[in-house]
Amino acid sequence: MRRFHPVFSLLILALALAAMLACGPARADRVQGLYEAEVPMVDEDREAAFGAALGEVLVRITGRRDIATRAEAGALLADAAAYAQQFRQPAPDRLWVAFDGAALESELARLELPVWGADRPVTLLWVAMDAGGGRRFVVASGAEQPLEAELRIALQDAARQRGIPIMFPLMDAEDRARASFAEVWGGFEDSIREASRRYGADAVLVGRLSAADGDFGRWTLLEDGGAQRWTGGAAESLGRVADLFAGRFAVVSSGASRPVLVEVAGLGSVEDYARVMLFLEQLTAVQALSLERLDGDAAIFRLVLQGSTEAFAESVALGRLLERNLAGSGAELSYRVAR
Repeated sequence: MRRFHPVFSLLILALALAAMLACGPARADRVQGLYEAEVPMVDEDREAAFGAALGEVLVRITGRRDIATRAEAGALLADAAAYAQQFRQPAPDRLWVAFDGAALESELARLELPVWGADRPVTLLWVAMDAGGGRRFVVASGAEQPLEAELRIALQDAARQRGIPIMFPLMDAEDRARASFAEVWGGFEDSIREASRRYGADAVLVGRLSAADGDFGRWTLLEDGGAQRWTGGAAESLGRVADLFAGRFAVVSSGASRPVLVEVAGLGSVEDYARVMLFLEQLTAVQALSLERLDGDAAIFRLVLQGSTEAFAESVALGRLLERNLAGSGAELSYRVAR
């Protein structure tokens, strides 16, 4: 293989960094507002409100619903105001807080608690509602009817509480031809999977709700590896999806980190370098990244990882930017830019 002179490697790196600034985020499913919360303030007790706001944030960034009850998090919650970067009262009895994400993640790592980064799987929701009186619909992204819009907002709020990105189908002519109310209500998984392809989501959650049973429904989570089924409320079901993904992608740092060489082939332009570097830098498992060398259309990166290489590999697979390269040059992990 042709190996570039170190000075040329540095030039490529500098150009890639400049391109990174120009091209913006590499992915569209980075969750915004993970470190922000708005909570009620009872009896003007601002200290308690800071703790409640941080409790909500910790659920989102650790992926653990019970985090506020864990002894390791007690001191962190008791000193919640110290981690606030901004706060305001949008109303006399409400407190909005934005916390210092870097400081929180550092403290969670010290406490050996999980950290789930902002790059998260996107879940497409097909939710069929039998509203009674002959009213039946699948919740659409542009829902306008009051009951449908109300249900969509409730689902969005539940997803926001856990920090998981969701999307809804358009329910245009193409969707209705493949996954009408009848297919979704009947749980025709092949039809739903086919209709979902156009959206490029990481997972598909199918819900069937009836006005007669309130929020209680039947749910199916469809992924490439199969399907899971359960019954329960909408908020509870979105929480279950968040628990599943957090278990896969949240990283627990043991305090030890190790370097690993990662080869990425198929880099045809400076923009490719920029996209790959930005993507790798944003992964929760990556503490540090540097360019080791360039070989033809491949780059060898030295990464410092926290957590396991398996967790890193799952996060890379989630991003869909890189695919495993079985013909790699011998680096511990070898990938190729997916086209």
